Amino acid sequence: MTKTSGLLESLAFFFGGKNMKKIVKALAVTATILAAVSFMSCEKKNAPASAEAGVSKKLAKLRAKGKLVFGSSGDEYSYINQKTGKPEGIDSDIVIEACRRLGIPEVEMALIPFSELILNCNNGTIDLIADGMYNSNPDRAKKVYFCDSIYWQGGALVVPKDSPFNSQYDMAGKKVGYTPGTLWQGGVESWAKKGVIGEAVATGHQTDSLVALQFGKIDGFLTDSTVVEGIMVHSPEQMEGLRLAEGYIDDEIPKGHISCAVNHEDADFAKELNKVFEEMRKDGTIEKIIVKYGFDPKLHCYPSDADYESEIKCPVNVID
Repeated sequence: MTKTSGLLESLAFFFGGKNMKKIVKALAVTATILAAVSFMSCEKKNAPASAEAGVSKKLAKLRAKGKLVFGSSGDEYSYINQKTGKPEGIDSDIVIEACRRLGIPEVEMALIPFSELILNCNNGTIDLIADGMYNSNPDRAKKVYFCDSIYWQGGALVVPKDSPFNSQYDMAGKKVGYTPGTLWQGGVESWAKKGVIGEAVATGHQTDSLVALQFGKIDGFLTDSTVVEGIMVHSPEQMEGLRLAEGYIDDEIPKGHISCAVNHEDADFAKELNKVFEEMRKDGTIEKIIVKYGFDPKLHCYPSDADYESEIKCPVNVID
């Protein structure tokens, strides 16, 4: 017997009579209703952040936490400024501004090898991938959900300055390096299979690959044009003794559309990011970021009349 029911029975005994018993029963029902309302009120107060109205569970969680962690391999797209200790780069700046507009005040970068970014995204170590990742790879789309494209780029074939190589078609029998896990791996391996080059060689991170090229371990290195542009502007010493093969053709790998990526479970959050990215395209924010890092916006920014379906929307997301 509860304290409430005991009190009500005592009142009935004290006052007696049928009318009093009806009143007591009514009071009992009222007490039950009040108890239920009180319980529901407590439940509402203790509801998780995912209950925030009008936003995805992921965005509500990030707002409550006050921070988003994205993963990058630390190249030109997203790196840690050694003076400030803060993430910088094209992708970094775009993500930081998007988060600000979404009400997430702090953005942190986790330094992770490119080949392990998807694994860390799916195991919850990071909330987002922001590292110049192309969104046209169907195998990647099975593992992560891509946001809309934020900008585009092509490839760059780096060769020794004193070499006779002007394109991949001058490199029969030669070794060309690539960073494992990037789209360029497939391109270089395809050249090797077709006999365009002699051997495809995994040479590690961008910096390691450039060093390998400078020391003659490989004859060329295929990577993102944005990476090379950034190095030439901000760290020209890394390109000492090297140059671009001016006749390089994006044949195996066409123009690349770059996206951020999230866990499939966070697809709704990606769509919230898409709306902000669209705003940033239209108000010129992305173009300003491209220019800030010394790149030509004509080679990376989508024009105002860009076709959404063919250029900006990810073509291979498996859950749309």
